[in-house]
Amino acid sequence: MKTFYTLLFFLLSITVQAQLKPGFDVNEYLELMRISRQQFNDTIKGDHTPKPEQYHKIYQSAEGYLKNRWDLWVNDKGIAVISIRGTINDEVSWLENFYAGMVPATGQLHISDTTTFNYHLADDPRAGVHIGWLLGLADLSKTIIPKIKELYQTKGIKSFIIMGHSQGAAIAYLLRSYIADLQNNRLLPADIVFKTYCSAPPKPGNTYYAYDYNYLTRGGWGIAVTNAADWVPQTPFSIQTLNDFNHPNPFLNIDDVIKKQSFFIRLYMRHVYNQLRKSPGKAQKVNEKYLGKTVYKFIKKQLPVYMHDNSYTSCGLPVILMPDADYRTKFPDDPDNIFVHHMFWPYYYLAQKEYLNQR
Repeated sequence: MKTFYTLLFFLLSITVQAQLKPGFDVNEYLELMRISRQQFNDTIKGDHTPKPEQYHKIYQSAEGYLKNRWDLWVNDKGIAVISIRGTINDEVSWLENFYAGMVPATGQLHISDTTTFNYHLADDPRAGVHIGWLLGLADLSKTIIPKIKELYQTKGIKSFIIMGHSQGAAIAYLLRSYIADLQNNRLLPADIVFKTYCSAPPKPGNTYYAYDYNYLTRGGWGIAVTNAADWVPQTPFSIQTLNDFNHPNPFLNIDDVIKKQSFFIRLYMRHVYNQLRKSPGKAQKVNEKYLGKTVYKFIKKQLPVYMHDNSYTSCGLPVILMPDADYRTKFPDDPDNIFVHHMFWPYYYLAQKEYLNQR
């Protein structure tokens, strides 16, 4: 009899795990949008996103020092959703976005005299991430990781979806990377499966972080959904300098190429090269100064060591929602509402229209 129950439990575990599949599933995404929408009050003008249909909420975290918050939802199929809230109408929440200095994707953050956050988000030492959203991860992980362990131990849940819209998507990227390291070091069970949906996502880190994240979630386990009319996924500013290329880097030894040319060609190439070198380099220093060191004064955490890098790059398996004439009629550009294409309802509407032929 004991053997029978052991076999039954094993088969049930396989059934639960099989519920979560790689790749973009529009019905899965729409339900996640319904869940994510619940983190905000009902005053979003013109929003028609409905209530969740398959999941119920079992936990909501307290707000952190940067106003981050997350919810935990489960369904009757043994799948849990970690839903990370995006930016709210609060100065501190916005400062988290503007705190866009880049720091190494592996290291320590000294949050206070008594709190240090150790993290490893990519193996490549050249990988860098957004310091503001890293601070958000540091805060939220204090409750997210224990809840994952709790559901695994008490309910046998091994399938988790990480969901974030906007700022929540940026943190969702970093959370997925953080969890991978915990699993590699046996601090989380290796048989837990994670799938990530980043909706309206900003760029969380540089090219080498993107390489690592895309490799980690290869095969359709890290989805990035973007409305092509939305400007937020184009942020933060990306500044690529000549030092940001892989090695061997032909631009670092440009003198060897230039000196082989004729006199006038050498003069022209030298002029162009100097402009390419100086302008991005100057812009990078300005970005680091004002979006790193200056904003830090408002955040009031211990100043980290910044990378001389601002080559922010999109990552995740792209799912593009393409506006058409009908969409433009319903959601016309509005200079008084810069988020007209960024909110839940435009994304929800386009996903239904393009994948389910619903309006």
